[in-house]
Amino acid sequence: MSLNNSIEHLGNQLFKYRGFVPVIFAVGAFFIQLNDTTERLSYGLVEEIAFFLVVLGHLIRALTVGHRSMHTSGRNRSHQVAEVLNTKGMYSIVRHPLYLANILIWVGWTTLLCILWLIAVATIVFVVYYMFIMYAEEQFLRRKFGQEYERWHRRTPRLIPNPFLYASSSNDFSLRIVFKNEYPGWTASMTIALCIYSLLVNKIYPFSEFHQSYIKGWLIFGGGIALFGLTFRYLKHRTKLFHEMD
Repeated sequence: MSLNNSIEHLGNQLFKYRGFVPVIFAVGAFFIQLNDTTERLSYGLVEEIAFFLVVLGHLIRALTVGHRSMHTSGRNRSHQVAEVLNTKGMYSIVRHPLYLANILIWVGWTTLLCILWLIAVATIVFVVYYMFIMYAEEQFLRRKFGQEYERWHRRTPRLIPNPFLYASSSNDFSLRIVFKNEYPGWTASMTIALCIYSLLVNKIYPFSEFHQSYIKGWLIFGGGIALFGLTFRYLKHRTKLFHEMD
C-alpha cells in the first residue's frame, strides 16, 4: 500500500470515529485540569477568547449546514457520501468549513481551562487529526467529481477562509435544518461548559460555602441541558417536524 493510500485509509478510519476521538481528548483534558500544577493563564481576556472561538465555530457550522445541499456526508459515520459537490456559501471561501468549525470549538473549550501547554497541544492534535480526514474526503471527491472538483480545489483554500471568494448559495437558509443537525453539538457544548465551570469552582473554592451555593445552579442548568437535548431528539425521531428534510 502506497503512502498516499495509507494516509487515505487512516483518514477514512478517523472519519468513522470522528465523534469519539474529541470526547476522549475532552476526558483527558478534564483529568489534566484536576491534576495539573503548572501556572495557569489568568481569566478575563482568556475566557472571552475561549467563548469567541466556541461561538464562532458554532456560527460557521450553522451557516454551513443551513445552506447545505442534501445527499452530502453530513452526520454519516460509516463512509463518505456526496451526490453533489458543495462549492457555494461557506464552501466558496474554505473547502472544509465544518472541520474548521470543529477545530475552533474544541480549541476554544480547551482555552477555557487556561493551561497554555494544553492549548498548544489541542491546536496541534485537532489540526493534524482533521487534516487526515480532509485528505481522505478530498480523494473521494476528486474521484467522484473529477474536473469540477479540481477547479474548486484550485481556487478554494483548505482550512484558512478567504472571504473575498464568497459566492452566495443557491439553497435557501433553513433554520429547521440547522436545529435538526446542530442540536447535538449545542447540547455537547453546554455540557462541556457546565463540566469546566464545575471543575474550576471546585478547584478554587473546594468544599466552601461559596462552592455549595453553586450546586443548585449547576443542577438547574444541567437539567435544562438534558431537557433541551431530549426535546429536540424527540422532535427529530418521534414527530414529522424534520421529515421533509431527509
